[in-house]
Amino acid sequence: MIKVITLSITALLSFSSVAASPNDINYYVIAKQAAPFQIENKADQHSGIVTDIVKKVFEGSQYAINYHSYPFNRMISILEGGGQANWITYGSPSWGGVQAKNLSEEPIYTVKHVLLSSKKNEFTFNNMKDIENKIVVLLHGFDYPQLTPFIQSGKVEELRVKDYQAAFRIVKKLQGDAAFVEMDSRIKYNLSELNLDREQYKTQSFNKIIPDYPIYLAFDPNMDKSIQTFINERLKNMKSSGELDQIINNYI
Repeated sequence: MIKVITLSITALLSFSSVAASPNDINYYVIAKQAAPFQIENKADQHSGIVTDIVKKVFEGSQYAINYHSYPFNRMISILEGGGQANWITYGSPSWGGVQAKNLSEEPIYTVKHVLLSSKKNEFTFNNMKDIENKIVVLLHGFDYPQLTPFIQSGKVEELRVKDYQAAFRIVKKLQGDAAFVEMDSRIKYNLSELNLDREQYKTQSFNKIIPDYPIYLAFDPNMDKSIQTFINERLKNMKSSGELDQIINNYI
C-alpha cells in the first residue's frame, strides 16, 4: 500500500513538472472591470490595450500565454500569494503593492484622469473651488486619496455607482451639479460602447488633482530574468516602430 501511494505521488509530481513549462507565461486579467485595458467576451476571447500588447510581445516566440481571469480583489490576493510562475499583468509605481514590485523598463501607456460633466449648464474647472457643493460621481472600488480630504470635509458630495452607464445617466440628469471622475481612456471607450453622443458631455482635465502617471507591464517578482529581458527588448522595438501607439489607437 505504501509503495502504491509513493508511486502515485511521484506520478503527480512528474505531471506537475511537465504542466508547468518554463515557456508558459501566466497572464492575469481583471474580469469585467478593466476595459479598454483588458476585455473579455462571452466566448472567452481576450482583447484590450494591455492584452494586445502582451499578445504582440510573445507573437512568434517559444512562449505560450495562459489566461487567468478573476475579479480585481481576488486577482490581487492570488498574485500576493505568489500566483502561477512567470505571471504578468499591468501596474504602476503609484498603485503600490504587487502591481508595483517588478515593472517593465518601458511604460506602455500614460493614464490621464478627467472630469466629465453635462454640456448643459456647463462649468469650467480650474481648481476644487469650482466644484464645491457639487456631486462627484465615482465607480465602486476606485478610491482617489487626492479627493478624500474634500469629500470628508463636505466640500463635495460623493456618489458611488456600479457602472459607467449609471455614471453617464447621473451626469446627464444632474446638469451642472454632478461630474464624473475617471480615466479619459475609459470614458471614451465606454461612451462609444454605449453608443452615447459625446457632444452632450464636457470633458476637462483633472490632472491638477490627480496627476498623469504611466502604467507598465507588471511581472512576477521571481520571473526568469531571460523572459524579462525578452519582454523589455520587444517593448522597446514596439515603441520605436509605432506598434504600441497603433494598439492604443485601436481602442481610444
